[in-house]
Amino acid sequence: MRKILLATAAVATLFTATAANADYYGRRQGGHHGGGGGGNWVAPLVGGLILGGAIYGLSQPGYAAPPAYRTECRIVPVYDRFGYYVGDRRECYQVPNY
Repeated sequence: MRKILLATAAVATLFTATAANADYYGRRQGGHHGGGGGGNWVAPLVGGLILGGAIYGLSQPGYAAPPAYRTECRIVPVYDRFGYYVGDRRECYQVPNY
């Protein structure tokens, strides 16, 4: 399905750029000498941006990568500054997945 979508985007982009370029040259050769001209780079630029975005979007995986870290927790005793036992505390650490 992705290949069909990518091929459709490529054909649409090339058609748009070619049609805009042909229209410009047709007017220029048909006797239209007024105006600034020189705008024949816009359609290929826009088409390239669209095609590049489509290729980038289709090249990304459709699933999330597994996390690089996991959480490990343990219970540790807690003492006050005089050395008396106060209770337990849960400490959690981020450990890399190997």
